[in-house]
Amino acid sequence: MDDVRLPSPRAAGPFAAPDPDLCETMKEVRQGVDEIDRMLVALIARRQGYMDAAARVKPSRTVVRDEARINQVLENVKAEAARMGLSWGIAEPVWREMMERCIAYEFDVWDATRG
Repeated sequence: MDDVRLPSPRAAGPFAAPDPDLCETMKEVRQGVDEIDRMLVALIARRQGYMDAAARVKPSRTVVRDEARINQVLENVKAEAARMGLSWGIAEPVWREMMERCIAYEFDVWDATRG
């Protein structure tokens, strides 16, 4: 069962918000969610930077979409999700959508830089 939540290892790094297991109020829960959202925005912005780099490096528009790489990313994410106790039911659609949006963005950047 891919959606069974396993006990998750503690995430590395300092967090200001309390650990989810220690939250006693919705204020604490929301503090944690907001903190994670800020971190995710920073990480996704950095990922977008790699799309800029890919658009710059790839020699042809025909190689912007790479099905083998899409499958490899999904396999990598599935393994990491399992290791971290993240439901594949959450991870898979998030990554699929993010990759599709990143590919569309990369096409736009590729086109804009090759005018």
